[in-house]
Amino acid sequence: MNIITNLKNYFKAKSKGDETIKAPDGICPNCWGKQEWDGDFYKKIKVNNITPEHKTYDSFIHEVASKLDKITLKEDILICQTCNISYKK
Repeated sequence: MNIITNLKNYFKAKSKGDETIKAPDGICPNCWGKQEWDGDFYKKIKVNNITPEHKTYDSFIHEVASKLDKITLKEDILICQTCNISYKK
């Protein structure tokens, strides 16, 4: 899956009350938390009752995707290129 699909799946799960997911798949949980995209999602999308079919929703997802750095795979460990924290896969 690509980053945009992962972001949409993450926000969809969060809107259904799933609190077990710390960050979208393939995104560094440490950087995700520091950048506070959940708060931006709430302010821009949730408060205004914008649905995934709305143009603003897609532009928000693309904005987030363009600002995120990827986690790279080195053998069986994921390493964030931004904060250099590693996660076991």
